[in-house]
Amino acid sequence: MSPHRVLSSFLTILLCFGSGLTWANGSAEIEELIRNKQWTLAEQKLQLAIKQTTQTPATTVSPQFRFMSSQILAGQGQLTQAIQELQALIQEFPELPEPYNNLGVLYAAQGQYDAALTAFTSAIQARPNYKIAHQNLGDLYTAMAQQAFSRAKDVKEGSGLLPLPAPSAVTTPTTKTQSLR
Repeated sequence: MSPHRVLSSFLTILLCFGSGLTWANGSAEIEELIRNKQWTLAEQKLQLAIKQTTQTPATTVSPQFRFMSSQILAGQGQLTQAIQELQALIQEFPELPEPYNNLGVLYAAQGQYDAALTAFTSAIQARPNYKIAHQNLGDLYTAMAQQAFSRAKDVKEGSGLLPLPAPSAVTTPTTKTQSLR
């Protein structure tokens, strides 16, 4: 092999490795901005990263960038757009649990508990050991129970209530056995 060819191969590998590090560092920086709720700066960095990684108009934006975009949209209060982005991700990548989980969080925040339940359940089906989705599902069940207890306190007893149905099994006092009616 000629020295020129070896050098060319080495530079190609180095360039690929270096660009991967740049992308990873940019992605980590955006994630840190999202964690710190610096939405405007995160959005700017994300748009720049998308521009750098998208070669042509036909090139699709990575699912990771789209997921981060949904987080930024939600953080900026643009819930409808965030939900739409997550739903589109789910359509294209139904095996990813994170979009389901975040969709469930957005639905729960809006009081749409049934839709949130479906989303969290789907996240857990996609990855059964997804701890965050299990925790969010537990929080959702707690909120649903509190809502049910709140409604129960508001129910007034009176003639508007239907009588309780008769039991389906009867215990006889002499034999202590049950028989179905």
